[in-house]
Amino acid sequence: MMGRAALSEGAAALASVSDTPFLDASLLLARALGTSRERVLAMGPEALDEAGEAAFRGLIARRISGEPVAYILGAKEFRGLEFRVDARVLCPRPDTEPLVETALEAALSLSAAGRAPVRIHDAFTGSGAVAVALAAELGDGASVSMSDLSPDALVLARENAGMLLGRELPARLSDCLEGVEGPFDLVTANPPYVTSSFCDGIYAAGGREPRLALDGGADGLGLYRRLVPRARGLLSPGGVLAVEIGDEQGAAVSALFAEAGFAELAVLRDLAGRDRVVRGR
Repeated sequence: MMGRAALSEGAAALASVSDTPFLDASLLLARALGTSRERVLAMGPEALDEAGEAAFRGLIARRISGEPVAYILGAKEFRGLEFRVDARVLCPRPDTEPLVETALEAALSLSAAGRAPVRIHDAFTGSGAVAVALAAELGDGASVSMSDLSPDALVLARENAGMLLGRELPARLSDCLEGVEGPFDLVTANPPYVTSSFCDGIYAAGGREPRLALDGGADGLGLYRRLVPRARGLLSPGGVLAVEIGDEQGAAVSALFAEAGFAELAVLRDLAGRDRVVRGR
């Protein structure tokens, strides 16, 4: 089979299971051939050898079964950093970039007001993507720690911090900030916010990501009800809480912030114009 034909065939096979079938196919073909995606995209009429074709078909089958590309590759890029990922954690998503950008803006504002280094804690850290990205981009201007309920996720988060930062970040096993000691100037969180019924559909369709990282209860708001008041108690005066939300949860999560005593509330949108982050002081 010619390389270009393999890429077209793979993309067609993935069209029913992926929103980005061509991207997925090109990444998997690059892995099968032990080369870069750029090299795959520049392929001419050269044929794949039998081993390469067999490897590619095997990877395509894994993707069709529901396994995320990031799990197959063992890595996912987020804010210019390549994180190790596997079935222990949720794959980092572009949807989470607005949370990082909101946190960066808040951290720089806090620093300008004399809080340096800014004390940041990332709850529900998973792979450590948000915590490590903030530590990388703020450098000595921030002191970053992280927590998660999953011991396996924390192992991977620590590995990512060591690999990408060259140092460890303080990490604690914690159920929604229980046992975490402040005070902090900024708390970030990307809690599970998918409804339980929607999760049922995801797994019925072959979803592989850990339910612990997705299921937010009957209405998707269960973790916010616990997180928001606990974060309020850990923040210093004028401190900021920023959380990722589902695109229909802005009003409900803002109400939880107001009930807990937060002010200067804002619902921030992603590039598609959907509600994505709630921030309060």
